[in-house]
Amino acid sequence: MYNMKSVEQPTIAIVVTRDRGEPVLADTLTSSEEILELELAMINQEAEPLKRVQDFRVRQAAEDEEFADFVEGILSQPFLKQEVQEHAVQWFKSRTKIETYQKAEDEASRVIALYAFQVFAGDPKKTDFLLAGPKARVRIKVIDLSQYHSSAAA
Repeated sequence: MYNMKSVEQPTIAIVVTRDRGEPVLADTLTSSEEILELELAMINQEAEPLKRVQDFRVRQAAEDEEFADFVEGILSQPFLKQEVQEHAVQWFKSRTKIETYQKAEDEASRVIALYAFQVFAGDPKKTDFLLAGPKARVRIKVIDLSQYHSSAAA
């Protein structure tokens, strides 16, 4: 059966540095936003491109916390409509479920990234490949920062 729904191919980027010529897994990027941040940092020839990703993660966490504080503030209002209160409580329940799901997804991504790193270490020419199982396919993109640093210095 043909599925009309377009599903984006999940991508995990493994960020590699080198220690005495040997590849070292520096970070794992699991969202298109994080990958874009790293690519933009590299295009802009930033000295520490991973710092931009870390800053992005901090901003995202701060925005999530700020919104949670906002919802909590609404709930603390003395004369809150029942409907608004129910929506706010439902949001907190959803947030808990989403956080549980994200932790499981992060753990799965780490396992996939470690395996992908082993594939790359065994064949350094594999810098963009698919890992496929019975029910899922993940694109692996290797970003070697040691090559970036040597070209940025040139």
